[in-house]
Amino acid sequence: MLKEERHQYIINQISQNYRVYISALSTELGVSDDTLRRDITELDERGILTKVHGGAIAKSGIPFEFTGRMNTAIAGKREMAAKVIPLFRPGDIILIDGGTSNLEVARQLPKDMELIVYTNSFPIVDALLEHPKLELNFLGGKVFPSAQVAIGNPVWQALQMVRPDWLLLGVYSVHPQLGLTIPASDREEIMLKRLMLERSRKRVVLADGNKLNRAEPYTIASLDEIDYLVTEDSKLEYVNTHWPKGSYTVI
Repeated sequence: MLKEERHQYIINQISQNYRVYISALSTELGVSDDTLRRDITELDERGILTKVHGGAIAKSGIPFEFTGRMNTAIAGKREMAAKVIPLFRPGDIILIDGGTSNLEVARQLPKDMELIVYTNSFPIVDALLEHPKLELNFLGGKVFPSAQVAIGNPVWQALQMVRPDWLLLGVYSVHPQLGLTIPASDREEIMLKRLMLERSRKRVVLADGNKLNRAEPYTIASLDEIDYLVTEDSKLEYVNTHWPKGSYTVI
């Protein structure tokens, strides 16, 4: 089989299944693992897929930098944020992770709503400064510029002292089998998100259509570790019909 034919086969499999394994491709195509590793490396360098241990996954196509994501899916973020607000009750403790979708939730919080908010996100702090009935707590630490959040030991220690009623977790992509994923290889960010999940009573993830059925190299959690998956109305029927049923609620 010619290299171009192998590449097209790999691309087709990624498009259908969002992930491929070198071991499976070797059997299907009758070529060596080393040949397929070179193929996947070349396709990764061309920006067609993302190489991971043992195979490859589909690229999400979403900008990595926070500022680049500010202008994507604006209407969808507003629609999703409006679904989240009714979940909260006066006096609730809410932990808001970084992310542009979570920022939109912060912007839509009523100014007369009595809440206790913890966040490590600089833009979210800025959005909530003018809420007089809200107790705002910033989790400061080492600055992670690309996500505009604080990470590191001070944030970790502060989270050990609080038990939030709600977590709004920031993720990059959501896949029905691979779960919640991010592209960042910073171990501190991944471990911090895991701690947020462990400390919180109810966990919410907002994912517009651009994030669904995609996966990045680093997994944060499975879908069964969250309570609510919030997406656009136009995606509800698709998710409810085609995704495996889980313990989470899709709204």
